Amino acid sequence: MKPTVKAFQDDIGLLNELKRQSSKGVSKDSLHVFAHDEESTDCIVGDSDAVPVDLADLVAERYNESDHELHSVFRRFGFDPDESRDLEEELESGKILLLIE
Repeated sequence: MKPTVKAFQDDIGLLNELKRQSSKGVSKDSLHVFAHDEESTDCIVGDSDAVPVDLADLVAERYNESDHELHSVFRRFGFDPDESRDLEEELESGKILLLIE
């Protein structure tokens, strides 16, 4: 079964969703973050004091590979070539993707 994909414009939306998934009991091993911006895959805005949160504490894997490498990763998650291309286009437009298994 393919994971659910959620797209975010910024890291605050991603952090809120990660907290929501955690509160629902979803394991961090089921959460995977994709972004073309390396900073977006390393840390995100934290609490109201703007303390960064290390994504490694919240998700299993973080990806910021190039197009060809990402297509292979998306295929591993069960997405066909057209779906992989669509996900890549979202990343190219600056979105951060969260895959939830």
